[in-house]
Amino acid sequence: AGFEAVITNSFWAPGQREPSEQEVAELRNAAGAAERVGVRPLLVVQNVGSRTTPHTPELRTQFAAYAASLARQLPAYRDFIIGNEPNINRFWLPQFGPNGENVAARDYLALLAASYDALKAVSEDVRVIGGALAPRGGDDPLSSRHTHSPTQFIRDLGRYYRESGRTEPVMDAFAHHPYLERAMIPPDFAHPRSTTISLADYDKLVLLLGEAFDGTAQPGADLPILYAEFGVQTQIPASHQEPYTNLQSPLAFDAVDEQTQAKYYREAFALASCQDG
Repeated sequence: AGFEAVITNSFWAPGQREPSEQEVAELRNAAGAAERVGVRPLLVVQNVGSRTTPHTPELRTQFAAYAASLARQLPAYRDFIIGNEPNINRFWLPQFGPNGENVAARDYLALLAASYDALKAVSEDVRVIGGALAPRGGDDPLSSRHTHSPTQFIRDLGRYYRESGRTEPVMDAFAHHPYLERAMIPPDFAHPRSTTISLADYDKLVLLLGEAFDGTAQPGADLPILYAEFGVQTQIPASHQEPYTNLQSPLAFDAVDEQTQAKYYREAFALASCQDG
């Protein structure tokens, strides 16, 4: 397919300070397979879901030690994405404090700083990648589903970073998940008047990172950007439906045919390749 990098995941759980021997063996095998075909392996280190959010100092210390142990034991991995979509309640709670403040951004920044320091202590060659944000959110503490838009989350990350007085960066690159609202929307659909950030909103993302961090020890507008997740859901051809049991899922009605999926992927790659980050 011509890919030059591959991402896999390592799932931390409260109490863990290092991965199991089995996980190390599996990740080592994956990295070896990738390197044999000239593909760079990247690793996401994350909690499984919101019930295991590392939002206390003790849990953050454990998480950072776990990430550092992975880096020590697996030198083939030098790119570490910290967390997964901390701006939505599926992976991170609480999102809001008692006065509606964005405690998710505050606590995620603390996790990112702890992980950055622990990973850099292993090797300065490790690239720490922050963000990994979902492309949209509500920013409403009164909503039944607590989420933050990436626009607000980035602004609050910058505000908390400035208030912290930290004189070291917390990340070397920024990851984003630029999914569109529905599978039938083309990749070049932009959101100039909303808080959503998708693939065609690159300029908005760069401006937000600059607003958040420029003038501090943390790079902002010139921070490298990685699109760590993106997808277009396709319909399953009738000839291949037999193995599947969830064809009536509501998500299935949001699918496009395979020709449209292929077209959108080509357009998405072309769009991303023209962006400076």
